[in-house]
Amino acid sequence: MDAFAEMLGVTAQDLTQLLILVVVLVVGWFLLRLFFKLTAAVFRVGCFGILLIIGAVYVLQLFG
Repeated sequence: MDAFAEMLGVTAQDLTQLLILVVVLVVGWFLLRLFFKLTAAVFRVGCFGILLIIGAVYVLQLFG
């Protein structure tokens, strides 16, 4: 690792910090994608639920 750091012109500590930062950013990216997929799924279920309630109220008004 020291040879690679010297080749890049940085210290081994700087290279280690950069690698840790990259790992944290990649993990954060995947967690954010998962969060948005979950949010989209909940939104679709909520919209379907609202349409179902509106349909039920309409049917009750129609036959009531």
